[in-house]
Amino acid sequence: MKQAFLSGHMSREHLETLAIAINTGTNLPSVATPNGQAAFLFLLTSAIAPLIRLSYGRMMWMALPYTVVMGVLGWYAVSYWL
Repeated sequence: MKQAFLSGHMSREHLETLAIAINTGTNLPSVATPNGQAAFLFLLTSAIAPLIRLSYGRMMWMALPYTVVMGVLGWYAVSYWL
């Protein structure tokens, strides 16, 4: 991005918009991890976890669809909407 801006292929406004999108987009997959999901971690540390067979691996598996959807949507937004 910096090279494209410095060579005159994009405006300052476009550069700032892409920078915001990239900074926001890198957080999307991290939110999808169990460490980013406070509700899952709360359940895992509670007495209810064994009753519903909740483990760290199961939390990862449950977060996978969210990770994929948010990752693809973030990529698409940066690639085609900006």
